[in-house]
Amino acid sequence: MIHHRREITKETGSNRERGAAIIIALMVSLVLAFLGLGLLMQTSLGLQAAGTDRWVVRALYAADAGTQAEIATLSTGAVAQGAFVLADDTALPGMLTGQYNVVVDDVCELEPGWQPLGTGPGWITRHFHFRSSATRDAGLLVGLTQAAITQDVTIGPIPDSNLQDSIYCY
Repeated sequence: MIHHRREITKETGSNRERGAAIIIALMVSLVLAFLGLGLLMQTSLGLQAAGTDRWVVRALYAADAGTQAEIATLSTGAVAQGAFVLADDTALPGMLTGQYNVVVDDVCELEPGWQPLGTGPGWITRHFHFRSSATRDAGLLVGLTQAAITQDVTIGPIPDSNLQDSIYCY
């Protein structure tokens, strides 16, 4: 007599559950990878912005140096506008070094000079308006960063024997 043995297998669903767990694990890994890439990109952009801010601040300081030079010139009674070059620290490597081309222009007198109270004849106070701008050049990269300052100043009292004529602002 031959008996056939029949095995009854019961599908428990554990194979299906293992497949779903793998798919969920892959989806969670994918989401975490995108979050990680987003944070990495945000950090990278933040560092670039900080680097750009550094050059803008330096350009602003260079433009401020132009205003200080113009104030010193006006304090002598002379009226000047011109350009000069400020160089970065030459010991800095590569793109960190450069120079700022500073231009002082739009120098004009706001109103006629007047003799301040308490001073004798021959002394005068003057009111000026001018603009100082700085552009950073690094190697062949001209105009990489720019800044400008517009300033109104009162200079005096200064001896009127040193005065130079100026253009009045309109």
